[in-house]
Amino acid sequence: MTSAIGWYGPLIDLSKAALHIGDFVQLLVFVHRSTPVQFKLSKGGEVIRTDIQVGDDSRPFFSVSLWQKQMASIAVAGDVILLQNVKITKFGDAVEARTENCSSLLPLIHPFESLVSKGLDDLMVESRVGTAAREKFRKVVKWARQAGATLFNTKFQSFQKGQLSRNWKVPGESESRRCFSLSEVSQLFDSCKAIFSAFIGEMFLPITWKALGDNEKEKMFISRRLSNVVDDSLVEDLICTGCRLCGSTFDMQYRSVVEQTSFPLYCPKSSNHLHAVSMIYRPFMLYLWDESDYMPLLVRNKAAELLFGNIKAEKVYLCYRKQKQNQKSDPKDVDMENDCKVVADSCSVSEDKTAEGRRKHQLDRKVDFHLVWLLLLKMLLLQGKNSPYKFEVTVNLNLDREYGRYEMISLSIPCIETK
Repeated sequence: MTSAIGWYGPLIDLSKAALHIGDFVQLLVFVHRSTPVQFKLSKGGEVIRTDIQVGDDSRPFFSVSLWQKQMASIAVAGDVILLQNVKITKFGDAVEARTENCSSLLPLIHPFESLVSKGLDDLMVESRVGTAAREKFRKVVKWARQAGATLFNTKFQSFQKGQLSRNWKVPGESESRRCFSLSEVSQLFDSCKAIFSAFIGEMFLPITWKALGDNEKEKMFISRRLSNVVDDSLVEDLICTGCRLCGSTFDMQYRSVVEQTSFPLYCPKSSNHLHAVSMIYRPFMLYLWDESDYMPLLVRNKAAELLFGNIKAEKVYLCYRKQKQNQKSDPKDVDMENDCKVVADSCSVSEDKTAEGRRKHQLDRKVDFHLVWLLLLKMLLLQGKNSPYKFEVTVNLNLDREYGRYEMISLSIPCIETK
């Protein structure tokens, strides 16, 4: 996909991206991986954006968000590409690039085997690199060859079992399969439970219960919303009325088409098959990654509580509404708050039967769970700065990969073994 309007900015090294925040630049890079982010609708799925991880001779890893579907279709792992007229942006501490309407993508080396098998002069001729990019092209190709294939996460690599080291040791996990990479998990041929280690790259909330304009679709990516100073609607979007056991949402007014048609009449997680109504975390997706692959992981209410440090949704919502009590409440918020108070009061009755329960209840009233929850969210989404988490998931091959095939059961931070 070539550019018909020329360059809007200079060709830069990735290491200097932070000096060009808000500017248009050109990037000549190697593609490590390509990750489409999408959600399911009643008639198929919609890809919102595609994240690619790239590198060059100055910086091995850098993120680029592609917002054009036709551009994403030609961003292949293992290629050397020229990204034209992309804008450098900053979210929190993370600097990355994103495409705009004037952006374009030009493959320079494809397929990956050409990078290894052909000479530099031949690659130069075949790629038709312009004069301004010839020196950068030479540096990137040289870097890619010297770094070696083990650095690059391309689809041509084969990852053998046990190739990636692990740093946890937990007894009694014979019922779940231990996998040493996301690539190994994706190649499982039957439904089971799996345990693996991976990084959290993004948290994605498919907002299908209300119309969003093209400029509002970034609200589905929680890392973007956390970078804003104020986002009053995050709690209201992520928390709703539902079953705290199975994670099904009850507020039909806010539910997507898929949620309405697949709503379970009986709770599969309850011994009496009755739903336990309370405030819950709406189902969302975690996008995980490691050196071999990426994976969309479905997270329902019980798993979300573990992810958020055992903080229940009703505690977060009560603190949030307390902060907003001086503002005029929307009728929808009043209904949600009433549901939340009923649950909180019923919980406090049972807790207050003992002195320990009363002390715990008084302590909860002093903690700002909304603030703690926001801090935990930001820590979870410190892309590239956190250690990998150990996940236990259910693998159901009968479900779609983008919604339900991999569902989170639990997670923990693996400890490094020391002698």
